[in-house]
Amino acid sequence: MSRLVANGSIALVFAGMGYVVLWASNSVSAQIVLLLELGFLFVAGMFLVRTLFHALMIVDKVTGSFVRRLGIKEGLSKQRIYKDMTYIIAILLVAAALFPLFQNVSNVGPLLQEIVSYTVLGLIAVFVYDIGRTFYRITEKKANSVADRISTSNNSEEE
Repeated sequence: MSRLVANGSIALVFAGMGYVVLWASNSVSAQIVLLLELGFLFVAGMFLVRTLFHALMIVDKVTGSFVRRLGIKEGLSKQRIYKDMTYIIAILLVAAALFPLFQNVSNVGPLLQEIVSYTVLGLIAVFVYDIGRTFYRITEKKANSVADRISTSNNSEEE
């Protein structure tokens, strides 16, 4: 978490420095200002990419613990993907059932519908992320086994 904050802060500092250079250098050549600004934005982008990688690791851990709490076992099976899809369908059905109920509520009905919409969107995003993560791991495992077979066959042919 500290790396996430540190890299995000450094990215913001360099992005801010790019704007400060633009603001403070009225008398300097436009090409020099452009190069400085692009340099600062490039460095800020590098730290932003690092921030996103650290955020992805945190999201991966949070999603894994959330899915485990729902009773979906950590594994590389297609059943896990089917369970995630079942949860997505169930969430959509529950949301579709709740929307007409909230229309009858006088003042807070639209607010409740908006809360349900954002909650459904967040839950679906978590499950879609878990499906992608599981699919990636299955694909990675199969690709590694194919690569191992190819390298083993190449080694045996050389001998």
